Amino acid sequence: MPSTTNNNLVGTAGEYYVCAELCRQNILALITPKNNPLFDILASDTEGKRSIAIQVKTMSLKNDQGWKLSSKMTVKKNNPNLFVVLVNMKDSGGNDYYIYQHDELAKKLEIIYNNYINTPKKDGSTKKEVGFRWFDFKYFEPEDHARLNKWSLLGF
Repeated sequence: MPSTTNNNLVGTAGEYYVCAELCRQNILALITPKNNPLFDILASDTEGKRSIAIQVKTMSLKNDQGWKLSSKMTVKKNNPNLFVVLVNMKDSGGNDYYIYQHDELAKKLEIIYNNYINTPKKDGSTKKEVGFRWFDFKYFEPEDHARLNKWSLLGF
């Protein structure tokens, strides 16, 4: 199977897993049409008083490193109702979900990337711009670990 198809399936699975978790907590969750550039899920309380948009990024089963994210993820949106859920798919048992307000994650990714790009290579030369941003577990701080399955961060 081509890797593009596999990546699409992993991403779609992550979206459905997030929707299922939200519904378990009495939050209405709907997947948006494909190719929506900013978010994948619309979520609302059952009275329609609070609604949010969620972008889902899923790490596949064979990936034990982290999430490979677009460089656009470092662009702040100034929207307090926009969230990102990072899904770490597990072979057995439940998946892990790390919940961020979009701009909090954007700021973190920008700092990590700037530290990476401003550190010279081993031979002293400068690193070249890459079109993606890694968010590896090695960059996790205690506050990142505290976001694990903490759905209350969505404000419902």
